[in-house]
Amino acid sequence: MLYGCRILLLLVVVALRGTPRANAAMQEAATSAQDSVQPQQALDNYKKAAQDAQRIAEARPSEENLFLYASSLMKLDYHSAETIYRFAIGKYPSSVRLHAGLASALEGQSQLDEAAAELYRASELDPTDPHPLEFLVEAKYVPPALSKKVLDGLLRLRRLYPNDGLILFDYEMVLSNRYTDRSSAAPPDFVPVLKKALRLTPQLPEAYFQLSLIFEDRKNYEEEVRALQHAVQLSPQDARFRFRLAMGYKRMGKNDLYLNEMSIFKQIQAHSAPAAP
Repeated sequence: MLYGCRILLLLVVVALRGTPRANAAMQEAATSAQDSVQPQQALDNYKKAAQDAQRIAEARPSEENLFLYASSLMKLDYHSAETIYRFAIGKYPSSVRLHAGLASALEGQSQLDEAAAELYRASELDPTDPHPLEFLVEAKYVPPALSKKVLDGLLRLRRLYPNDGLILFDYEMVLSNRYTDRSSAAPPDFVPVLKKALRLTPQLPEAYFQLSLIFEDRKNYEEEVRALQHAVQLSPQDARFRFRLAMGYKRMGKNDLYLNEMSIFKQIQAHSAPAAP
């Protein structure tokens, strides 16, 4: 199944570049991917969708049809999806969304370096499209060999889109290496930069979460909790945010709030794949 940011990745890229039929197909796929009430029925639906997409792609192997076929396979088998993405890229090497889709298939097989390389390749195909690098950074892993290239690409995007807070946040996270190494001290301007990113784009739960980690390190628990409350408000089903907020309440001696938040955290954990707090 296509989890987390990769569902968003494919949907956003299709929405930007696809036709209404492609948009509708991917929206339907995303909705069914989240339906776990009847897993066997869902699996049968995925198989039928893949078979239908295969027939369409074989009859007319356009870039869009091959993309939709490979995307339908993501819910069944990552390796098969990878095979179709690679075939499609051979026919349409300049397609940003095919490279992004291949990155998703590779990530699903834990080939993180290769996935990052594909996303960077997608960013080179259209240097004005911020999505490939945004999704690369969202995976929270930038291979050392790509770090400078990714930074250069984000800096270019910052100049193109100076009012985009997400690009500024991504740039600061890669520059500071905070995703990879939290043990090192944050740069002196880390908090001001993240606050600027949030002023530009308030809907960034991860930015609030990163601020909360800084405030926790500084033992500023009131600011930590305040940042986490914003993160939870923006992304209420994120188990990390819930767990950290519960711990923040506990540190402040707010036991009732701690117990309530832990209860919500456990409910989320029971209905989702395990997420490390």
